[in-house]
Amino acid sequence: MKKVLYVEDSATSQLLMRKYLEGMCELTITPSLHTAEDLLTERSFDVLITDFLFPGGDAMDLIRHVRKTEATRALPIVVISSSMDGALLSRVLKTGANEGLSKPLVLAEFRAVVSRMFEAPYVHSLEHSVCSVPCFQWITHDAVFQFCPELNLTVSGPTKDAVTRQMVTALQDRLAQGVDLGYTNHEEVVTHVLPGS
Repeated sequence: MKKVLYVEDSATSQLLMRKYLEGMCELTITPSLHTAEDLLTERSFDVLITDFLFPGGDAMDLIRHVRKTEATRALPIVVISSSMDGALLSRVLKTGANEGLSKPLVLAEFRAVVSRMFEAPYVHSLEHSVCSVPCFQWITHDAVFQFCPELNLTVSGPTKDAVTRQMVTALQDRLAQGVDLGYTNHEEVVTHVLPGS
């Protein structure tokens, strides 16, 4: 029987996956990056299915680990996420996943993908890749600013549109130079409140 490793920390998603793959394979479930890496070292699997975010890292970390390890380099990887859009799909495919699917999963479609990965693994091909780069924008009394952590660049201008055009131009220039963009994740805005003087 085929063996599948599923990396997911949600108990509900784990239960659903057991139902989705019932009768198709021997399913092993683990909740974190560290335990997934250990299991991949200790045992052999036919397909890796992973959520995008879980304790200890994310699917990108796991994909990179799988692809750099000789024993697992050819292992088919399917990433599933409730936030699977064109940008995230491009990122996971570029990192080395075979397929990316959006939650909630359509049962018949999902089972067909897994069956195909067992028999004749494929890599999803995008006609046009998408790159998503988070930038932070703020407005002061006389100007608009935008900061891009990936470029370590701050631009300013009189309007949001002017600042956005400047940043998009800078990002397109970097992409044209062959620079990989779109790998900032787990971003958040932090506001520091200080006592007044």
